[in-house]
Amino acid sequence: MIKSNMAKQTLEEMLKKANVRFNKPDCLEIWGVFKKFSNIKVKCSDDAMLFQCESYNFRGEEFFTLGYVRQFIFEIDGEYDYMEQLEITIFFKSNQELKGFETSVWTYDCNSKNEFFNLVENMKEFKIPIEKYTPIQFIIEQEEV
Repeated sequence: MIKSNMAKQTLEEMLKKANVRFNKPDCLEIWGVFKKFSNIKVKCSDDAMLFQCESYNFRGEEFFTLGYVRQFIFEIDGEYDYMEQLEITIFFKSNQELKGFETSVWTYDCNSKNEFFNLVENMKEFKIPIEKYTPIQFIIEQEEV
């Protein structure tokens, strides 16, 4: 079991060990590491995973992103205290096809992690960007939300 403040470092080490290239990301390799990372216990009250995608404009440039998120929930004496999210964001140049994709799916929407992973892997919002387009870069961030 790891503390939440070690989660980002642990994920980064797993990505490096899997030879994921930060300057030329492979979405499926990153997804595979994210799935393995989901099996590492984190010291928190509860945790969940989220897949999300969307297009947005940043400083006049259109981007499409895939987000693989793990959320850590903390309680004190059984009462909610705060949450942290560790997110891998993969950036693509946006285009007409990708602009039509916007979704989010939580593990809470499924009966198990495996059901969540299978659901995401069969979504067009997951498959089409990965199969048809080349990502520009990816980043990893962890913050309190």
